[in-house]
Amino acid sequence: MSVSERPIPRGSIIDIKGDGPVVRPPGTERRIRYSFEHLLDAFAAFTALRDGSDRIVEFRLDYANERARAIAPPEPRSDIGDRSAKPLVQRHGQDLFDEFCHVVETGEPLFTQSVEYEDTAGDGDRITRAFEVRAERVGDGLAVVWRDVTRHVRVEAELERRNQELILIGEMVEYLQAAESSRGVFDIAASFCQRLFGTLSGGFFLQSESGAMVEAMSTWGDDGLGDRSFAPQRCWAIRRGKRHGSLTPDDSPRCLHAADDVRALLCIPLIVQGYETGLLVLADSGTPSISNTPPSSAASEALAVSVCEHLRLALANTRLRESLREQSIRDPLTGLFNLRYMEVTLEREISRAARSRKPVGLMMIDVDRFKEFNDAFGHAGGDALLRELGGLLHSVTRDGDAACRYGGDEFVVLLPETSLDVTQQRAEEIRRAAKRFSIALEGSVLSPVTLTIGVAVYPDHGANMNGLLLAADTAMYEAKHAGGDRVQIART
Repeated sequence: MSVSERPIPRGSIIDIKGDGPVVRPPGTERRIRYSFEHLLDAFAAFTALRDGSDRIVEFRLDYANERARAIAPPEPRSDIGDRSAKPLVQRHGQDLFDEFCHVVETGEPLFTQSVEYEDTAGDGDRITRAFEVRAERVGDGLAVVWRDVTRHVRVEAELERRNQELILIGEMVEYLQAAESSRGVFDIAASFCQRLFGTLSGGFFLQSESGAMVEAMSTWGDDGLGDRSFAPQRCWAIRRGKRHGSLTPDDSPRCLHAADDVRALLCIPLIVQGYETGLLVLADSGTPSISNTPPSSAASEALAVSVCEHLRLALANTRLRESLREQSIRDPLTGLFNLRYMEVTLEREISRAARSRKPVGLMMIDVDRFKEFNDAFGHAGGDALLRELGGLLHSVTRDGDAACRYGGDEFVVLLPETSLDVTQQRAEEIRRAAKRFSIALEGSVLSPVTLTIGVAVYPDHGANMNGLLLAADTAMYEAKHAGGDRVQIART
C-alpha cells in the first residue's frame, strides 16, 4: 500500500481502502484504557507544572494505571486532573524528579533505575523495591513506565556481596599462609572478620596450654562480647566440642561468658589436630554493613564456619612451622638452644655491642665428673642430669639472655649488655643452685652434682666470637684443674 493509499482519518470515520468511509469501531478508547489498566508494568502520564519564571516545580498526574497506583497511591483530590504526582515522582528521590524535568526540557528519553531502601534496626540498609524507569516527553509532560526489578536487583546485590566475601576470604588466606605465629594468625583473621562481619562484633579466644583459661587474643566491633578471660566450663561450645548458639535469638542456653545485653551469640570452637585450642565468638552488634544487602543470620553463620575452617588450617600450618623452627634451633634433650643458634646469636650480639660500646657476658659451664656420674647411673641417669640442668639454666636466665648446649656436658650462657661483675655474680648463682637441685630417675634420687664455670666478657677478653669462646673455655679448664666447683674469670 502506497502512502496515498493509507487509511485517512475523518473524525469518527476511517477510510480504509480509499473507496469509502468506514465507521470507527465503538469502544476503542475504552479498550485502550482497559489495556493500560492491565499492563504488567506501572504506567503514568504527567503534565509539567511551572512557576512564573517557567521553571518546572511539580508534575500533575493525568493518568496512572493500576500498577502505578500500587507503587504509590496518589493523594486524594476533588478533581482527578489536579492530583499531585509527588508520591510517584519525588518518592523515588530528588534525582528522579530532576531527570523527569530534563526529559521535558530537552526531549531526551530517560532510562534509569530507582532503588528504595529501609533501615532494618541496626542491620544496615536493605533493598525494599527497585524499578527500571523509562520516560518519554509527550507535549509539555511525559509518559513514564516503571518495571519492577526488585528480585533481579536483590539477586545482583547478593551476588556482589558474596563476591566481596570471596575476595576478602581469598586475601585473608594469603596473609594467613604467611603468618609466623599463632598470635599473628588471630590478628590477621580479626582484621578481615571486621570487614566480613560488619554488623557483628566478635573475637578470637585462645585456650591456655594448661587448659585452665580461655583468653581473648583479637577482637573487633562493639565492646559487647562479655568476659575477655574465662574458664572453659563457661562456654557451651567448648564443653560440647561443637558450635553453640545462633545469630538470631533462640532458646539455647546462654554461655556464661557472654555480656548480659547481647541479643544473640554464636560460639564456634577451633579444633586443631584433634584438640580444642581456641574459640570464635560472634555477637549482635549493629555496626554498618559492607554492602546494602547485609547477609542473613544463616549466611553469616555459614561464613563464620568457613572462616574457622581456614583458621584451623592456618593454625595447624603455623604450629608445624613453629615446631620445625624450634627443632632447628633447640637441643632435643635439654630444650636449650643448640650450638648453631649460639654461634649466630653471639656473632650478632658482638656486632651490636661493637656499635653500642656495651659489653657482652659469656659463661662456659661444665659438669664436674660427668663421666663418673654416667658410669654410675647409666646413660638414662646422664640424660636425666642434663635435662635437669637444662631446666635450671632456662629458669635462671632473663629475657634476652640465651642458654645453649655447647656439646656433651658443656653449656654456654650469653648475657648481652652485661658487665664482668654481673656476669660473675650470675655464674655464682647458677653454681650454687646446681648443688641444691635433685635429680630423679625411676623413683630414685641421684647424687647431686657440681659445676665449673669460666667467665669472659667482650671486649675485655676477646674481640670476636672465637676469641671470647676461647677465653671462657680456657678459664673453665683452669678452674677444673684447680679442683672444680668454682667460677673462674678469664685472663686479660
